[in-house]
Amino acid sequence: MMTARRRVRRVRVRGRRGAALVITMFFTMAVAAMAASAIYLNGGAGLIARSYDREDQLKYAAEAALAIGKARLNYDPTALPDSGYAILLSDAVVPAADSQSAPGVLVSVYAGLTGSTTGQFGKYASVVAQVRDAQGNGLVRRLELAQESFAKFAYWSNSETNNGSTIYFANNDQLWGPVWSNGDISINTTGATFHADVATAGVINGTANGHFLKGYRIRQKTIPLPSLSTLSRLQGYAAAGGFSLNPPTSGNETTVRTRIEFVAVDLNNDGDSTDVDEGFFKVYTVNGGKTSWLRADGTASGLNCGDWHAVGGRSKFFPAAIHRQTWFRDLLALPVASGGGGLTTAAANAERDATTQTIMQHAGARCYLGGDPHLAAVERTPALYPLAADRQKGGEDTTFTRSDSLGTWQLFTNSPNAAISARRPYDAGYLFPMYRGFNANVKGVIYAAGTVGVSGVLRGRMTLYSPNTVVLLDDMRYATDRSSSDLSKGACPDILGIIGGANIVVADNTLNTPQNVGATPQTNLDDTKDVYIHSVLMALGTSFGVERYNGGPTDANDCEGTNVGRGCLYITGGVIQDSRGAVGTGSGSGFVKRYSYDRCAVTSPPPYFPTTGRYIDNRYYELDRVGFNVGQLFERLTPR
Repeated sequence: MMTARRRVRRVRVRGRRGAALVITMFFTMAVAAMAASAIYLNGGAGLIARSYDREDQLKYAAEAALAIGKARLNYDPTALPDSGYAILLSDAVVPAADSQSAPGVLVSVYAGLTGSTTGQFGKYASVVAQVRDAQGNGLVRRLELAQESFAKFAYWSNSETNNGSTIYFANNDQLWGPVWSNGDISINTTGATFHADVATAGVINGTANGHFLKGYRIRQKTIPLPSLSTLSRLQGYAAAGGFSLNPPTSGNETTVRTRIEFVAVDLNNDGDSTDVDEGFFKVYTVNGGKTSWLRADGTASGLNCGDWHAVGGRSKFFPAAIHRQTWFRDLLALPVASGGGGLTTAAANAERDATTQTIMQHAGARCYLGGDPHLAAVERTPALYPLAADRQKGGEDTTFTRSDSLGTWQLFTNSPNAAISARRPYDAGYLFPMYRGFNANVKGVIYAAGTVGVSGVLRGRMTLYSPNTVVLLDDMRYATDRSSSDLSKGACPDILGIIGGANIVVADNTLNTPQNVGATPQTNLDDTKDVYIHSVLMALGTSFGVERYNGGPTDANDCEGTNVGRGCLYITGGVIQDSRGAVGTGSGSGFVKRYSYDRCAVTSPPPYFPTTGRYIDNRYYELDRVGFNVGQLFERLTPR
């Protein structure tokens, strides 16, 4: 019997020659590529990092160089040339905060005046930094600087004393803009609130009595006031436009015989007087011995003050001195249809026989400065106005009297512009136009060689300078409301700077001070009980203050809840003075301060207004370094 055998078939596996090697090489190459990529990327990142580091070094060097240039101009007034440019640094190294300089980085710094060099719109300079390294990299930066204007301050003083006595902030004074003093600031226990930055070269006494909403700084570097010699050029600028005046006196506020009245005229009959061509001023000078007439001092004479009566259906003003004249009584008794007052004989006689004190207690009684058209009945003389009808009449805005026995308005031209004549035929030739379209040589400056008074409504941009005293005879306002929407967009059409080489004084007259006319409390005889001054005021000789601030009523006009004699003194602008002048007392006489910050005085200061000498940043520029030529740059930046 045969045994069956199982055959087992073996399968031979053949080897694949070279496959492992290929795979190994592939992975090796992949790893190598990744390593090379990592090395490349790491090298690129290093190059980029080094490039950024070098760029940062160049930028730092440029910024540091500009700061050095700015500091040089602030501490060395002679560093800036009158024309062209100066080289402040040439291929110099700039050390970092750790005293180590960037390797291979060199800077050159240039400085020169730029923009308008006259100072009419402020004083500007530029510092230019040119930076380069050994590899040819570099950049150019320009920092435009503006010389800080004194107009930026709401309040500034060289000293906080008056005749050796310390002056205090008191009675809850409110100051809304930057405050500075080179002396010690003192605050009374009745308190004061400072709504902006406060700084002094001295210290602050009574800090617990003050509310400092933005803090304060003490022991700062002093800021000197400008000298009169630096302002001498203003007379020439004023003369170019026919605005150089020659008042006949040069004493204090009690001697003033010339006044400037700013006038805003609605030339195009659109209901406002805020257009660019609608700003003017007039000049009135009184004869010797007539200062009280100009200032409207007191009510006793009855020349400046009076009341209103309806004649011919219209309300007209009659000075108290006129009431006693027969023609006035007859005019009141004349029928209305015939141009009279229509009063009974008894009533007309009562008006004629009334005392000045009684007249000034009538509703609407008020006073006007000498030369005002409302005073025509006492201004006009038979020699100049032979017709009785031209003299014996009530005063209105249009009853302009060119010359009389008391004073004379100054003629500007016998041939005024037709547009002016059409709207103001009665005084067109006596309006000094501040618009260049009417007066091509206007520079924005009025110069008064002597003591001068000022009041009115300003439309335009002007600096008034007198080397003597300037007297604020009544309200001084801007035509454009400072709270208007146009101003919120950055427009600043009106700005006034007043510079007094001696003092700037608020007059104690019948317009600014309540009068005792037999009424209790005393009676206000102006259109407002408070005084409004829209201007940046600079008193170089002594101070800005109030005439007889420590006399008169003590509780006639309250100021926003504070008992005081003359009411609020609202200043929109600033007060800059050598020694601090007083405007009121703690007992209530004088005024309470209400000083407001005018941002327009910072961005658009009055023409040629003095500066502190300190430069502040205005604009920053990055310039193309390719083809950069410093001489050509400053030539382009400085108009001839």
